[in-house]
Amino acid sequence: MATSERWKLFQESCKKELGRRLPEFSRLKTDKERARFCLALDCWDGDTLTKLIEKLQSLKGKVGKSTEKANHLRDKGNAAYKAQKFQEAFTLYTDSISYSPVTHKNDDNGTECLSLALANRSTVLFHLQEYKLCLQDIKASIDAGYPENLQYKLLHRKVQALFKLAKKDDAKKEVKGALEAIEKADIPEDRKEAMRKELKLAGRNISKQEEGKEVELENSGEDVKIPKLQYGEGQQVAHASGGVEMRQEADKGRMLVAQKAFEPGSVLIVEQPYAAVLLQKHHSTHCHTCVTPVLVPHPCRGCQYVQYCSRTCEEQAWREYHSYECEHWHLLQMVETFAQLSLRLLLTAAARGEKHPSADMESPATASKPSDQAKLCTDKVSLTSDEAKTVQTDSETESTSEQPGDLSVQTDVIEENPPSAGMESHTTADKPSDQNKLCMDDLSSTSKEAKTDSETESTLEQASYMSEMESTPEQASNMSVKTDSLQNTMQNVELHRASYSSVYNLMTHTEHHSVEQLLTQMMVSCLMCKCLGVDMCVEVVKKLGLEGGNCGGMTEGRDCAESVEGGACVEKMAALLCHHMQQLRCNAQTITTLQEQDSVSLLEDKQVRLATAVFPTEALLNHSCRPNVFVSFQGKTLIVRAVSHIKPGEELLHCYGPHAGRMGCAERQAALKEQYFFSCRCDACQEQVGNPNTVDMFSAYKCPVCNNAAKLQDNKLVCTSPNCDAQGDTDDIKTTSKKIQDLFVQSSAFLEEGQIQEAVSGLKQCLVLQWKILHPSNKDIARTHDALARCYATSGDCKKSVEHLKKSLSTVELQFGACSVELAHELHKLAQLQFNGQQVAECLDTIERALTIFGCHYGDHHPKSKELKAMKDCLIDVLV
Repeated sequence: MATSERWKLFQESCKKELGRRLPEFSRLKTDKERARFCLALDCWDGDTLTKLIEKLQSLKGKVGKSTEKANHLRDKGNAAYKAQKFQEAFTLYTDSISYSPVTHKNDDNGTECLSLALANRSTVLFHLQEYKLCLQDIKASIDAGYPENLQYKLLHRKVQALFKLAKKDDAKKEVKGALEAIEKADIPEDRKEAMRKELKLAGRNISKQEEGKEVELENSGEDVKIPKLQYGEGQQVAHASGGVEMRQEADKGRMLVAQKAFEPGSVLIVEQPYAAVLLQKHHSTHCHTCVTPVLVPHPCRGCQYVQYCSRTCEEQAWREYHSYECEHWHLLQMVETFAQLSLRLLLTAAARGEKHPSADMESPATASKPSDQAKLCTDKVSLTSDEAKTVQTDSETESTSEQPGDLSVQTDVIEENPPSAGMESHTTADKPSDQNKLCMDDLSSTSKEAKTDSETESTLEQASYMSEMESTPEQASNMSVKTDSLQNTMQNVELHRASYSSVYNLMTHTEHHSVEQLLTQMMVSCLMCKCLGVDMCVEVVKKLGLEGGNCGGMTEGRDCAESVEGGACVEKMAALLCHHMQQLRCNAQTITTLQEQDSVSLLEDKQVRLATAVFPTEALLNHSCRPNVFVSFQGKTLIVRAVSHIKPGEELLHCYGPHAGRMGCAERQAALKEQYFFSCRCDACQEQVGNPNTVDMFSAYKCPVCNNAAKLQDNKLVCTSPNCDAQGDTDDIKTTSKKIQDLFVQSSAFLEEGQIQEAVSGLKQCLVLQWKILHPSNKDIARTHDALARCYATSGDCKKSVEHLKKSLSTVELQFGACSVELAHELHKLAQLQFNGQQVAECLDTIERALTIFGCHYGDHHPKSKELKAMKDCLIDVLV
């Protein structure tokens, strides 16, 4: 039976347990109790789960490495290289490298296939003029044990590549070693002489033009350097500006507040994820460590499935987590992303030598005075609930090429409400709120619940139970609002460190998880622990400093799995995994990148989800439907910038998805309440809640009497003007709306097929009908103008294209604001049209506006900023 079929049977077993044991399970209070309960279930001894675990354990260590396959692929690469099919040869050599077992120079039992494949790929890279990458492969080949009698080839190529990169001093230092290697080589004398001449002439054959080109190419990495924090890094909150502080209020919990003034574009947070998991569909294109596109793959030393952009990234992953994950790759690809990330959080913490927040409390020496980290976990009872941030990633429902398709137990996937293409600041996980993201310290020193728990629970049970306690939904409704003066109700706010403690203390929102979800999450956690093995569970729990984290006291010859300590560690490991799974539903953040798309829609960029990660400092940001900060990414580095003037004492607010420019108040409130468990009380919502007659004019109809905004209500068209009582029948409106939709779809198809005249004709008809029934600010009218602009641009009529795009742009500015990134995208399109139409002065003005807005949101990192600067330089040259 295939693994995918066994996994489906496991899901069915979970459902059966849901039916039989749900009432009993629902009475359990802590993750440790739930783990003990699930590990003791009879279903583990049944045929279904026994065979599933046996199958997964049989796949343990089967990592895909094969010397025979590696040699076969290298031979095919050699044939492609001889035929001068360099790209094909590059791919084949790369595949050979991924299948090659890793050996080292002092490994007498190893094979040479890895070093040979690396050396051959360096040859192809040299021919492709990728000299820096060529040098990397040369070094890797020598490190992998490339035969000494053949190293003259690599050293000869290394000198040539250094000259090509204009590194003449480095090249000259290598010439002597290369000449010595050539002299010792067992090759004909005429071949030696030819190679000597090539080395001597290599530096002289580089023209000044080529040299300058290479130097510029090498320094291009400077353009994507990580920005610096405004005011430097602060002491209180890791990765945040010194002008930002963490405060706490009874009705909202923790928040980030400006301590100093910030101008638009100021960098507030620069944070690396504590841990991240690359989504499956990007495994073959992106680095599993830094989440950047891979040009020349560096495979994992242990398995064939994982690749990196460099040996540095491979070594970091191996050191922190992948040395444990590698042999269990089949298991990890079978479970969903949150389960993978939960394990990676634990492995990363263990590898870094960080302790569980309760570890200090277990030490008699510190029992009387808990550390700050322990205090974070234990003193959180009386605080309000913070709405949760829910990540919806592609990977939760993706299939893999080698593992079953829909294998995740759907415990943390909520119906997705995807952002529009321009929502670069949106965490694809629209996080439910703010106040509950982190465990809070008890503001009341007389909390009976805290006192009772501390007296009756064990240390780990106490930490787990306290982390699961939540406040009421009514308290959660007290959403963060922007205010000029936020009162700090806590005298001593702890430091927010970049540590496992800050991750563990993120809120679980257990009360928002159904009992069915909790049972399924715990069953997956238990399955993972059984497949990972007791030894790994013991090692991780021991490194985290939890009681019972060793197998001391076992009798000689007794297996760890049979020990009481081993069983306790499995129980704790399962509890920790489930704890993090609950957290990730609300606190995970999707790492994204921008990808341009050719579309008739207003926005041409779309976000592509790359990985799911945890950023403890970013998790402190609260929500607003009209935010004052913006989140973007450089690789896996999260950057938060101010997008408006922020005064001292003003809270930093981030949009979780529902934005005042995209949705009406009622729609936003419903979306946030349904998916993220809170009622928003931000400025934008308060304004509209206070005026129930407010209508979203960007989706409004036109009153047939006074032309003001009208809305559909009780199957009637109702004017919102207080001076107009007009009401109309909706039948004509619905009929006309259907015609508009059909015309737009048909015209868009014509446009994609290059039938411009037909597309223009249909879109003009569309406009006539839209003007008849829609308010002038309706975004559908703007969309039609945008499509017409594209039609005329395609036909070369830049003047008409500019006219229509300006009409679209005015609505975008009204809808999203004069400093919005949505407007910047439209200005970029306008600048292109003005540039092509030789409207020099107008184009320069448009470029300046666009650059200012892009800079505020992305700094100099956005690719469109580079394009706009190049256009500006060209126009200035024309004027000069």
